[in-house]
Amino acid sequence: MLRLIFILFLTGLLGACAGASRKTPLRVLEINALSDPAPEGANFRGLEFLADPLPGELKNRVNIFYVHGIGWTENPEGDPLANDFIAGVANAYGLENYTSSVESLCGENGRHDAAKQDGADDRSSEYIYITPNGETFFQTALSGSRLKIDRLVCMDKHTLLVDDVLEFVVYRVFWDDLFWNALQFPHVGQDDDAGSSKAMAGLRRKYNRRFKDELVNYGFSDAVMYLGPAGTELRRAIQGAMCSAALDASGYDFGQQGHDLTYGDACNLASWKALETNQFAFVTESLGSKIVFDVMQESLTDGKDNVIDAMISGSEFYMLANQIALLSLNDLTHAPRAPIRKFEASLRPKIIAMSEVNDFLTYELIPFYEQLWTRSERRVEIAPNIFESAPAGQRPDSAEARAAMMDAIGYDIIDMRLEFADKMIPMVDGLVDPLQAHGGHMSEPELVLYLLCGARKAALLRDGCLATERLRQ
Repeated sequence: MLRLIFILFLTGLLGACAGASRKTPLRVLEINALSDPAPEGANFRGLEFLADPLPGELKNRVNIFYVHGIGWTENPEGDPLANDFIAGVANAYGLENYTSSVESLCGENGRHDAAKQDGADDRSSEYIYITPNGETFFQTALSGSRLKIDRLVCMDKHTLLVDDVLEFVVYRVFWDDLFWNALQFPHVGQDDDAGSSKAMAGLRRKYNRRFKDELVNYGFSDAVMYLGPAGTELRRAIQGAMCSAALDASGYDFGQQGHDLTYGDACNLASWKALETNQFAFVTESLGSKIVFDVMQESLTDGKDNVIDAMISGSEFYMLANQIALLSLNDLTHAPRAPIRKFEASLRPKIIAMSEVNDFLTYELIPFYEQLWTRSERRVEIAPNIFESAPAGQRPDSAEARAAMMDAIGYDIIDMRLEFADKMIPMVDGLVDPLQAHGGHMSEPELVLYLLCGARKAALLRDGCLATERLRQ
C-alpha cells in the first residue's frame, strides 16, 4: 500500500508540468442533506447571505474563522496561509490580483516582531498570539527531559472589501510554525530537508526526500501530535482564538487585548464583555476541520452558555476536506458522552463538507454517521431516549431517525461529493492528482460560488447573489 502511495505521488510530481493542458472541469456529483434524504433536499445559505449588518450600520459583514490543516503552511517560500481562499473569494467578485497585497504578520511569512523592534509602524491591532495559561511542559521519550511551548497559535485579521455594502473579515489562525518549532522539530526536525539537517536528507533520492517531508515530517507528524496531549493545548488555543476574534469583531481589537493573551484570559474577557458581532462562519482545511469540530463539540457539551456557543449559533461550517471519520477512532471512550446542546431549527448550525471523491484522506460525513448508526447499540445512559427510534442494524431512513442523529451530532450536515482533480498522466484516466484532490478546492471558481452563494434544492443559487452577477458581467 505504501509503495502504491509513493508511486502515485511520484507520478504527480513528474506529471505536474503537463497539468495545465488537461484541466478537469468541476463535477458536483451529489449534494445531500442529513435533514432531508430527498434528492433536492439540500440547502445552505453561503457566506454572502450569512453577512448581516449590526444595528445602525449599512454594511453587511460576515466574520470568517479560518484554520489550516497538516503541512508546512508557513513556508517562507510559499504564499501566506489562506491566500488561496482569499484569492478565490476576491476573484469571484472581480478583484483580480488581490492577494498580492495580502501579507501575514505571523510565523515565517510575517516578520512583524522583528520589524517592530526596528522602529516600524505598530500594527498590533492586526494580529495576536494566544499563549498557554501558565508554563506548559511535555515530558519526552528521553527520560528526565521535557519540552516547553510558550506560544500556541498566532491569529491575524484581513478585511476583504467587496463594495460599499459587503465585506468579509477573515481571522486566520496559524499553528503550524509554533508547534513545529516547540514540539515537532525536536522529534523529526533532524530529518527534514532544511537547515542543518540537509546533509541527512541529502542522502536520499530526490523524490524519496520530498515524500519524507511532505507526507511524514510536515504531514502525518501534525496529526500524530494532535492526537496526543499536545492536542489538548491546541484545542484550548483555538478556543482562545475564537474568543479573541469575537472580542475584535465587537470592537475590542487585538491591540487593546494585548500582544500575547492566554486562552483563559481571552475567554474570561469575552465572557463579561457585552459582545455584539456580525455572524461568524467557519472555514477549515484537512486536520483543521477535526480540530475546530472538537472545540465546538466541547463547547456544546459543557452545559454553559458562552461566546463560542453564540458564534456557532446560526453559523455554517465549511470543511474543505476533512478527516472526521478517520481521526474519530481516537475518540473511542468507555465513558458516556454528554448530550449536545440543541438549537432551535432556525439557528441549528450546518456543516458543509466539500469532499473530492479521489482524496485519500477525506471521508464524507453522512455515510460515516449512518455507519455508526447501523453498526452500534444505541443505549445512552445520559440520554436514554435519544436513539430509541430504531434498533441497531436498521438504516436511519426515517425522519425521526435523522432528527435523532442531528440531535446527537448538534448539526445538520450537507455532503458535497465533488470531482475536480486533474489526471497525472495525460492518457491514463484511472489516476488523478491526490494532492490536488485534497487541497485544490479554492482553485475551482464554481465551487467558490457554492461557498459564497449557497445552494437551494441541491443546486447553486445564482439569483440575487452578487458573486454570480459579477460573473455574468
